[in-house]
Amino acid sequence: MTTKYQQIYRDIKQQIEKGQLTKGDRLPSIRSLSLTYRCSKDTVQRALLELKYHNLIYPVAKSGYYVLEGRQHTDKADINLSLSGYHNMAYEDFRRCINESLIGRENYLFNTYYNQQGLAELLDSLQKHLEKTDVYSKISNIVVTSGTQQALYILSQLAFPNDNSIFLLEQPTYHRMNELISRQKLPFLTIERNFDGLDLTKLEYLFKSYPIKCFYTISRYSNPLGLSYSKQEKEKLVHLAAQYDVYIIEDDYLGDFAKTGDLPLHYYDTAEKVIYLKSFSASLFPALRLGSLVLPKQLLQAFLDYKKMIDYDSNLIMQKALSLYLDNGMFAKNLKYLQEVFRQQMNQAEKILQSFPAGCRYKLAPRSIAFELNTQKKNQRFLKDHRDFQCLDTCYLNEPDKHYLKLIMNGQLKDNLQSLSQFPDLLY
Repeated sequence: MTTKYQQIYRDIKQQIEKGQLTKGDRLPSIRSLSLTYRCSKDTVQRALLELKYHNLIYPVAKSGYYVLEGRQHTDKADINLSLSGYHNMAYEDFRRCINESLIGRENYLFNTYYNQQGLAELLDSLQKHLEKTDVYSKISNIVVTSGTQQALYILSQLAFPNDNSIFLLEQPTYHRMNELISRQKLPFLTIERNFDGLDLTKLEYLFKSYPIKCFYTISRYSNPLGLSYSKQEKEKLVHLAAQYDVYIIEDDYLGDFAKTGDLPLHYYDTAEKVIYLKSFSASLFPALRLGSLVLPKQLLQAFLDYKKMIDYDSNLIMQKALSLYLDNGMFAKNLKYLQEVFRQQMNQAEKILQSFPAGCRYKLAPRSIAFELNTQKKNQRFLKDHRDFQCLDTCYLNEPDKHYLKLIMNGQLKDNLQSLSQFPDLLY
């Protein structure tokens, strides 16, 4: 015999599968459903929780339940995995979250939220999300910023507890970090990180011989080369940081696409020397301009005090929308789609690259491929005619010892790689 709880669950599930309830539709209220089915509100709530567990609906505080997925397609031929498909899906989902963030929340528009750390709801959402990615932190150590660039700027201004002054940067690295250091004329040293990895012996020498304030590194799928540390390298890095009292700024902007078992540096840190930066620009969209970081306790108050001088708060509407997006399962659903898009792109690229001569050195990352160049050859003519390729010399603070090309993977991947293969003197 079908119970009322099972009947409610089955009826709503069938309405979703048949398209009678579509993505984003609001379900009748718990009270309305209890009257319709002549049952208690607890019975309705149980059925709704079951639907939520199966990723069919999601709750919005003080608003109700909404359809998450809509009609399901079982024919794989109907599923068109593409970046444009992801963009459309993520846009619609996040737009819905922005709309929901405005319901009954006039205080976000007409009042100032005096909490430099971030919106309480988002901090809670971030803690849960970070735990799923093996970044474990108390809520009190998480701070929301107006993008990771703001976080990096504030960190560049702070006096650290080790009283050191020199920034150490891997090279090549994120060009805006290089600019941040050079334009402010801050003292710095560099260490090369190439396809052969990072010279840990040299790193230890620098840590030991100079007053290194912090080491900026992108641990997984580095920008721009797409390099990731091995487990042994990560353990050695955090050990050296603790031994020589050096902080590590771990920029993990592509951490959402790391392979299973490829853990962040923060996971191995037991001495509170790792400052973990999290961005949603790659896994959602660049215009979001919200970042977060996990700070060691000894840096937290100084960071918040400086942030207070820059702005009252990061965009509250966007903070609330991101909190909803994380909590209702949309982020996880869309990220899974995007991961599959990148996986297919990387597999396609790998198959094409197998036809390249063995001397070709490259690194595959989500959305890009980096190629090591024959430094005796010039590449200006190739770059002039092939706009999807970038020269990475601008990602160095000093004259580079090695030269690289970076290809952003897109719909022209096959044509771009075939064009590059016609210039073998660049690669071998």
